[in-house]
Amino acid sequence: MAKKHHRKPVTPPRLAAPVPDPPKPVQVEPTSAVPAILLTVSQVCGLLGGISRSTLVRMEKTGKIPGRVQLGGSVRYHRETIEAWLRSLIK
Repeated sequence: MAKKHHRKPVTPPRLAAPVPDPPKPVQVEPTSAVPAILLTVSQVCGLLGGISRSTLVRMEKTGKIPGRVQLGGSVRYHRETIEAWLRSLIK
């Protein structure tokens, strides 16, 4: 007696889900239009003529630079305080 071969049932191919329309771009105003109130360590280093981070830390520890703000684990510097301090250095 011959064996019968069982065929797997043929399933119709799945139709791909419709692709949603791509999101529309959001218009964002340039950040340079509004000066930041707080500066990052990198920004302060650049403002002070490209000093190194270690020089900035040393200045902070010796009390030579004002305006340090601790936000959680981040350090920022108050822009107006730094600018006023720089103006006061002019003789």
